[in-house]
Parts: sequence; C-alpha cells; structure tokens
Amino acid sequence: MAAMVELRRNPGQPWGFRLQGGLDFGQQLTVKKVQPGTPSAGALTPGDTIVGIGSTNAKSLTHMQAHQLIKSAGNVLQLTLLRGQSTDFSAIKPKGPVKFSPWRQN
Repeated sequence: MAAMVELRRNPGQPWGFRLQGGLDFGQQLTVKKVQPGTPSAGALTPGDTIVGIGSTNAKSLTHMQAHQLIKSAGNVLQLTLLRGQSTDFSAIKPKGPVKFSPWRQN
C-alpha cells in the first residue's frame, strides 16, 4: 500500500537521503540511504520505493529528472512511497568474532 510522506526542512538544509535507480537505470526509484538527524530520518527507510514526487508519477522518471524534481521542491517535499525491505546491508555488523571456515570437498 502506498503512503504519502511530507518532509519539511529549513532553507539550505539537505533532505538527507540518497536516491537510487530511475528509468535510465532500468530500476524503480528507491531510497538507498538516510542520514540521521535530517528531515528524512524517521520518515524514509532504505528500500522504500518512490512512486510519486509531488504530483508526478515517478515510474517514468530518469534519475536526473527525479533529482531535479526533489531539488525544485523548495522546503516542502511530498513523496508517495511503497515501504519495502531494505537491500542495503552496509549497516549490519557482526555481534561476535567472525571465523573463516572454507568449504571442504570430500
């Protein structure tokens, strides 16, 4: 189910998320990364699919077109999202020692 999120920022403040994909990449636009302490923190999650930017359907946008729409939004940005499972595993850290165990063939 799609959800509408409205982000607000102070003039000159970054939105705090990294966009990935677009029509030119053959992938849906998604949120790749969210920076803590920014307007996007708590509202966006890595893996969210962006299906709308303002009143524009995002499925037919290239990466640069989406970037320009976000940049031209001023200090209020409306995004329509499909909440998805994150594919960014960079924040996952082992909780204990990591042991290497090579495969053995018998």
